Amino acid sequence: MAEITDATIAEIEQQLAGDGVWIDPAFAKGHGISAADETAIEQAVAGTQEADLKVVLVDIDYGDPRFQGSFASLTAWLQDDTGGDATYIGWDDPDLSVQAFGDQPDTLYVDNVAEHEHPGDVAAQVLMAQELIEDGTAEALWNDIPRDERYSWTADEGIQASEVFGGIGIVVAIGAVVTGLVVLVRRRRRRPAGFTLPSTVLHTIRAAEDRRLREQAETEVLALGEAIGSGEATGTANGLAAWQQALDHYAAARSILSQDAAPADVVGALVLARRGEDARSAAQERKPSAWAPPVRCWFNPLHDGRTTEVTWKDGGREVDVPACAECAEDVRAGREPDDVLDFIEGDSTVHYYRLDLGAWSTTGYGTLDRDLLGALRTSRSRRGIVRP
Repeated sequence: MAEITDATIAEIEQQLAGDGVWIDPAFAKGHGISAADETAIEQAVAGTQEADLKVVLVDIDYGDPRFQGSFASLTAWLQDDTGGDATYIGWDDPDLSVQAFGDQPDTLYVDNVAEHEHPGDVAAQVLMAQELIEDGTAEALWNDIPRDERYSWTADEGIQASEVFGGIGIVVAIGAVVTGLVVLVRRRRRRPAGFTLPSTVLHTIRAAEDRRLREQAETEVLALGEAIGSGEATGTANGLAAWQQALDHYAAARSILSQDAAPADVVGALVLARRGEDARSAAQERKPSAWAPPVRCWFNPLHDGRTTEVTWKDGGREVDVPACAECAEDVRAGREPDDVLDFIEGDSTVHYYRLDLGAWSTTGYGTLDRDLLGALRTSRSRRGIVRP
């Protein structure tokens, strides 16, 4: 749908007030949803006891001026109009999406399990999502699925996910698998040109840094979850939309840490958690404005503080990137910043943006494309990767 107009929103709200289901005719045609499928969905919604369930199926165009391809933004708008508690099932191209507001059952992994069981069948996915919301078994079923099936889209050329990187549910497949073990190293002191750490020292740094980074990520993600659980958004469209962003970022970060994630993904969990906390804070402001993710330092997205744009010369290339105060000072002085986010490839360190880590590296962990979750979904879609 090119644009969801006020008239369309009124039609959706009227239908949801009736049988709780609105399916765009063009969406139904494009995704093979028959009249019998729609009737089955309506009956399932009517029979739901544990949630105030609503189904809205429409392809939201990325060029839509109001919702910009985001089902979460559409549901926040609808919820602001109607109020109360509700759980929405919809479509966030190319995946099923479940959004909950207020006192509703846990929806974590509902979409993942539904897509795993019924790949390519949207109607069947919606019906299974309703069953999972009703019986509360989604997380247990997701954890019962073999890990290589849950995260197989992070594999490349037949290499299983368990052999390469622990991926999260939304992480794109890695275009070219980095040779050797990749681990995080933060260079805290400037070293003489040509200095190379011995392999044994690199591995020692890896073990200590991995533990520290993982503990930090778990602490921040837990704190975000607790803050979300004890609070609520202000009753405005901006507040609800920011709150949904906090929920989405928290779910993605939690998904990473639910497994033996690779360091590149753990960094992603930290970035997502911090963005989620920013969205949560914005959602609880008295008169929140539209939330936008804060701009982080491209050289290391874990750096704190305000950023400024600098021109980074790398070989024969020049690129304008946001940088924190310290990194910007180094660049303006003609120096490479001292604390660039590095990973190990083989026995040497490599800047993260020179590795193929999918949307993590292409977006600079969201520093170049602030819609990090959308970039991850879009990148995966373009590669033709479908959840199992």
